[in-house]
Amino acid sequence: MPENELWQLYRAAYEQYQSEIKNGEKAYSRYVNDFVSYHLPCVCMNEEAIRLHLMRVFALKELLEDRTDLVESFFTKTSFTQEDFLLMNQLFNKGMKIVEPEPVFLAHFNDEQISLIREFAKSATLFQPEASKEEIKNLFECKLTHPLQATVNRNVALFFGKLREKGIIPHAWQMIIEKNKLISSSLDNQPLRASQLRCGLAQARNASLGKKPNSNKPDEELGFYDTCNSFVKKLKESL
Repeated sequence: MPENELWQLYRAAYEQYQSEIKNGEKAYSRYVNDFVSYHLPCVCMNEEAIRLHLMRVFALKELLEDRTDLVESFFTKTSFTQEDFLLMNQLFNKGMKIVEPEPVFLAHFNDEQISLIREFAKSATLFQPEASKEEIKNLFECKLTHPLQATVNRNVALFFGKLREKGIIPHAWQMIIEKNKLISSSLDNQPLRASQLRCGLAQARNASLGKKPNSNKPDEELGFYDTCNSFVKKLKESL
């Protein structure tokens, strides 16, 4: 095994993440399983080298599964250097969190981008009633005086989750929405908590993989999943 094998594994995991997760080609769990399965086989007569190789591959498996905070912080970058690897590995080995200044907004968009988001929100019926351009701008600037009510909680969670996947909004977007009372529930119009947003995002991702019995057509949520994914890609290109 090469002396820098661990760095090479990190780099391979980063490149596969950029290709499969940021482009929306695979579910995250599928990405992790495929990465580990591909890199696990080892042909070597040196028992110590084999043990080191297995240790490194399973370390990456633990990192990808248990430290998604590090994965999202480092693997969403436009480049991944050896310095990034060293810092990421150090934080992982020591069980440390990334200390970042707490964001006071979700994102800053220009007028054209706000118009794009408003039109998407309108066509996808994200909020009830429809949100104005000013409300959309204040939503991302965390300046709403009253929360926007979701039409379907998990669709709203999926939309913001996709924005996070593309690095458009901060990792702590659920807590920012909860703290600033930006969005209310479709059920009782009460401000959504971070835990509800996480649950809604998980439900939306699971729904996107489901299909109706005896049918090759995806269910209704898959249509929104694909539409949302395409829009966020377009929005990212405009930044």
